[in-house]
Amino acid sequence: MNKREIGTFYEEAVSEYLKLQGINIICKNFRCRSGEIDLIGWENDCLIFFEVKYRKDERYGYPVEAVTEMKKRTICKCAS
Repeated sequence: MNKREIGTFYEEAVSEYLKLQGINIICKNFRCRSGEIDLIGWENDCLIFFEVKYRKDERYGYPVEAVTEMKKRTICKCAS
């Protein structure tokens, strides 16, 4: 599998997990001029934006470390 295929696999896995948790996934890979959001969900009158990150193991860092301030700003711009 290439990196894009791996990313798609894990985004789908996360989507299924979130559905089991009661979150209604309303959009996958939302794209606009400002960037992209991996998953958008809805739960209890709240719109939720998800960034999916995969790491082969801890040597590559933790997924949370890959969501930089710039990525957070991009997600906020897309959400607007």
